Amino acid sequence: MKAAPLLSLFWIFSSAVGFWADPASGLTIYRFGGEDQPKPPEEGHAGVDFRQLSWMDFDAEPHGAAIDLDVDSTGIQPLKRNPDFNIAPGIKEKGGEYLRADVNAAVWDGDTGTFWLAEQYLCAKHRSGSGACIDVFGRAGTANIFLGGLYNIDRLRVISGFTDPGRTVGILRVHIGPLPIVNYGIVPPKSPWIVEVRDNREQILDIPIPPHEPVEFVQVSLAEHNTDWEVNEIEVYAKGFVKQAAYISDVIDFERPMAWGDLRWSGVQDPGAQVLIQTRSGLDDDADVFWRFTGRGGKIEVSRDGYDDLKRDEKAGITHDLDHWTFWSAPYDFADSSGTPVVSASPRRYFQFKIDFLPREDAGGRVGFVELRASEPVATNLVGEVWPVEARVGQQSSFTYALRPTIHPGDIGFDRLEIETSSIISAVEAVRIGDVPVAFAVEAEEPHRLAVSFPRLEERDSGTLVEVDFAAQVLRYGAIFAAQVSDSDRPLEVPQGVNAGDATAKYEGNRVSVVTAAQEQRLLQVRVEPTIFTPNGDGRNDEIGIRYNILEITGRAQVTVEVWDLSGRRVQQVYAGADGIGEYERTWNGRDEAGSLVPPGIYLYRVLVAADREKVEKTGVVYATY
Repeated sequence: MKAAPLLSLFWIFSSAVGFWADPASGLTIYRFGGEDQPKPPEEGHAGVDFRQLSWMDFDAEPHGAAIDLDVDSTGIQPLKRNPDFNIAPGIKEKGGEYLRADVNAAVWDGDTGTFWLAEQYLCAKHRSGSGACIDVFGRAGTANIFLGGLYNIDRLRVISGFTDPGRTVGILRVHIGPLPIVNYGIVPPKSPWIVEVRDNREQILDIPIPPHEPVEFVQVSLAEHNTDWEVNEIEVYAKGFVKQAAYISDVIDFERPMAWGDLRWSGVQDPGAQVLIQTRSGLDDDADVFWRFTGRGGKIEVSRDGYDDLKRDEKAGITHDLDHWTFWSAPYDFADSSGTPVVSASPRRYFQFKIDFLPREDAGGRVGFVELRASEPVATNLVGEVWPVEARVGQQSSFTYALRPTIHPGDIGFDRLEIETSSIISAVEAVRIGDVPVAFAVEAEEPHRLAVSFPRLEERDSGTLVEVDFAAQVLRYGAIFAAQVSDSDRPLEVPQGVNAGDATAKYEGNRVSVVTAAQEQRLLQVRVEPTIFTPNGDGRNDEIGIRYNILEITGRAQVTVEVWDLSGRRVQQVYAGADGIGEYERTWNGRDEAGSLVPPGIYLYRVLVAADREKVEKTGVVYATY
């Protein structure tokens, strides 16, 4: 029931630049930013549609967002605070709030012509109750601001006594930290304070703030005084990068299912900071599902616009659309900026990407452009698996890659299969289509890559099993054999990736990774329960337990427990430490190193034990479902 209109970024440009590619186009390339960069080398070839878009023209509604970013024509980067800019007057626009606004909101308004008349009070009269003092500081003397986010405070400026120097603030304390509990608007003096000023006679008092972790709350407390004080302004100045910034593209509508190719980008990731690029893909135009309470103990789905129109107590929440959208992918390795395959599911019609910046002190990052390649798929679906799924490290073994395509009317079909792996491939031995050996040509046979062509598969061959036998040496645990198919008559098009799964009942692996055989059974024993889990936060079956026994060692061994996805990227380091002989259990909650839930699918766990004279590892497979 998602009736919200899709205000695609590309739709905005369609009338001006003709967004929609000709259906006959073989390769479509979209670039966000990077207008000053050379065009892609494929641009200008027949059947190639290149679209250049600017960061500056971005319209985030309704599905995207640009949060705390500095955006210009050359790229995007996290916002860096101007240490000469007073953030207090505009804090409500950032989600902040002036506490005790009915008493002293004037001190935050940026106007020295208005003031808070802090009337005299003495702590001797406030020994108990809500107005009780701490030392010589009482609630009556507090001015409080919630910043609406995390800031590194550089300095405060307290301006007082402008109309009457005799009313200049004499003694004050500054507290910074998390937002405290506020009861009925009461905010007593907080401790510990970070700065205390006594015997002040300056009408304009600059207060440097010592180094600290980012904070969201500032309190200035005035000590007891027997004459009124006039506080004209309290100015707050921050420094450094924001704690986190994000760019979320609008949902991109390709008007038809597409196969994703490589994702490229340019940029800088400063040492200590992180720049996380992720993607997801969908079957419809909205990755969220919106719910309304029925008033009878249940809830029903409503449109995005309908949800926005509901009253607060009618809104039953927003959930991820598991039926039509993938989860955000694991972050791509920023070092792969020259091109890395999109791991989000395809063929899909809708695509979205996001960039999270996680600065650290003065270290930030920048992205100049993001570029995506896509083509119409050669098949509606491709499922593949490799067999066997266990081999000994460094020994040549025979493997079979099994592929079962679903080819619908309108699909162009394919005649070429390419496999990439970290293993060493030595030879292609045979190709069978429907259990019948066929002639084939080896077009590429490199140490970590092979490409083989064979008779074309078309609509009439839908569901026919394709098997490629080859020899290879597995060099590492969980070696991935990633496959893609293509049409040799269309060399510029994006090859279509093969999804891991059950291609045939002949083989029991149902995956495209090969684990290494245990080197020494006496040292390490591993078991995982459950192997299928649902980390959806409902309190049931949300975690897996990776249990291992360390046997027959003296002293302690270095142990690492990790989870990897089938693309060869580490998802989470579950544990790293030194363990002695005994039984241990480490749990994984289905989240990646950025704290996000992983997409449903197959994952590899790895337990590595490095003892005094030997290193042993065990690997296996777990399944995340929702």
